[in-house]
Amino acid sequence: MTTAPHAQPGPRTLAAVGLAGLLVLVTACRKRSTQPPASTPAPAADAGAAAPIVALGALAWDARPLDWTRPIPSTPPGGLAEAGYVGSAACAPCHAELTTEYARHSMAQSGLRPLASLDQRWLAEIFDAGMKTRVRHEASGYAYRPVRRGTEYFIEELLLGDYGVVLHSWLQPVTHTLSAGGYGLAFYFRHGNRLHHTPLDYFAKARRWGLDPAASGSNPRFQTRLGDQCISCHSDYPLRSAGAGDVFFDPLPTGIGCERCHGPGQRHSSTGAIADIVNPARLSPLRQLDTCTQCHQSSFARQRAGRHDFSFRPGERADDFRVNYLAQPAEPDRLILLSHPERMVQSACYLESAGRLTCTSCHDPHKSSFEQPAKHWDDSCTACHQAPGHTCTGDPAERAAKQDHCIVCHMRPLAAADVPLVEITDHWIQRRPPPLRPGRRDPPRRLVPWSTALGDPTAGDDLAALELSAYADAGREDEALARAAAVVATWPRAPELYEWLVGYFGRTGDRASRTRAQAALLRVAPDGRSALLGYARGQLDQGTPAGHAEALHALDRLLALSPDDAGALETKAMVLFRDGDVEAARPLFERAAAAGPSAAASRVALAVLALKAGQRAPAIRWLEEARRIEPRDDWLLDKLQHLYDEAKDSRRALALAQVRNGLSRGGRKPGPTDATRWLPAAWR
Repeated sequence: MTTAPHAQPGPRTLAAVGLAGLLVLVTACRKRSTQPPASTPAPAADAGAAAPIVALGALAWDARPLDWTRPIPSTPPGGLAEAGYVGSAACAPCHAELTTEYARHSMAQSGLRPLASLDQRWLAEIFDAGMKTRVRHEASGYAYRPVRRGTEYFIEELLLGDYGVVLHSWLQPVTHTLSAGGYGLAFYFRHGNRLHHTPLDYFAKARRWGLDPAASGSNPRFQTRLGDQCISCHSDYPLRSAGAGDVFFDPLPTGIGCERCHGPGQRHSSTGAIADIVNPARLSPLRQLDTCTQCHQSSFARQRAGRHDFSFRPGERADDFRVNYLAQPAEPDRLILLSHPERMVQSACYLESAGRLTCTSCHDPHKSSFEQPAKHWDDSCTACHQAPGHTCTGDPAERAAKQDHCIVCHMRPLAAADVPLVEITDHWIQRRPPPLRPGRRDPPRRLVPWSTALGDPTAGDDLAALELSAYADAGREDEALARAAAVVATWPRAPELYEWLVGYFGRTGDRASRTRAQAALLRVAPDGRSALLGYARGQLDQGTPAGHAEALHALDRLLALSPDDAGALETKAMVLFRDGDVEAARPLFERAAAAGPSAAASRVALAVLALKAGQRAPAIRWLEEARRIEPRDDWLLDKLQHLYDEAKDSRRALALAQVRNGLSRGGRKPGPTDATRWLPAAWR
């Protein structure tokens, strides 16, 4: 499929990637299990406890051992594909005009694209302009800027001292982007079998570099891996690993294709029969809206048990796949990036249409909205607003100043509350829109499932658990805690519930309950990476032989699912190292360092092993790599300075001393980190 130039600085071509292409800029992609859940009944807890926190801590968790003998899902050669999907190329022979036209659509260009496929002149211009500024992450103290060297592109991380002295630099090459110019570019690099996200984005409409919204709180730096949830809304279905939600096989889809809205096309491409393909235009208005809300979802969406990020099929209810909770009361004066459907259904236009108004009432899904003239949108409005009593009553002078275009007044472009550098069109059509309120949305008083709000009640025994998790995510953890004891007592098959409990107990410091919640999560979602890794580390914290054995079971399970998972490799290697089995740990540390750009502990281990063998040069190389990952680690600074002093390398020793002084003056005095804290005393 050919693509039109899409990365130029003009207003039409800057719009080549639309809102769906910015999903990765909005949310950190959470890992979800792609395996069907297997629930185990648990003894009921005391749902009548007065204090929810006490009740949660006293829950009678299921104490039976986890089953570590479950079969490992296998990945076929070349990757796992969704059954029945053949890709958009199969549509082109019969639908050449539509596929050519759709190739210019923002959604067709929202997938993972090599930087080499973008307009190189434009790309060089934005990188060169960005090198003059540094975007600072205040909470962590790191700063970021883009760097270009010829045809190579980098994102540089910096720690700056007095007068702009560089105390630390991590120059990370980048090779891919999600989105391609319209609203923003998020940059990626491949390390091992995974693609990693950088903290710096380019916001094309604002013509500014800024922090990725996933880095707006804590700073993941270069650790975030591209996961299946991000890909699932950015593109066609990729070839993927059956056991790892962040491993994808080439060729990577470059955008959303025909089958995202029309469903699996294999049978239709063979028979040509209309009955063998979904035409959203023939669906009910609600199901048409659901086709769009599979990606344009609210911020409080919750995955249903037994479903995964690629399992939605056009024609089904969105809430049977992922429950989209709507905040009530809705805020007419504040919006978030992907709120188009939930804003639209608040409009009088929608309500007075008796639910017949859909996204495609105004948008042609095969044509880029950015290529439509203003008259197209005016005609969409006047198709309904032409009867007596529907004429515009606005001030004539104001209307003339705005060229009498409807959406300029009634669907204003506003800054999204969750991504301030992005301005989008508000789809809550209001006669007199109120002034925009800055800041993020308020915690809702109530959450209502999308289908229920539209008169098609959502059902399922996991709804109470999903709602509880959604309330916690929406800033109403008080409401979640008030309900949690009663909900957990039912032991629903809802991974989202236990993911929240794991996080809650982690924040409150209740390690024992956190480990129990991780075990409960593994009962309903047996192969989730974060659950397995967290459970292993929780068991190790217990310091008992049983906990040690259980941790190794979880790590071995994760490595069977994903043999090059850097976190699992590094954790198991540290266990073996501390147990004295250094030779068994060594290859695991080597594999972790090769697989994980942020595996600092593995690099430290390889350095001390090299020193033990009298190999100073490789030891220094490993320590410098570890210092790049943890530039404020005092042990690393001390060890390197000592080695440089021994080697009589006064230049490097002096440079390290200056770095230490600069860090201390900057109020971020060097100290211990997880990269070195684990190291046994005998090896320090």
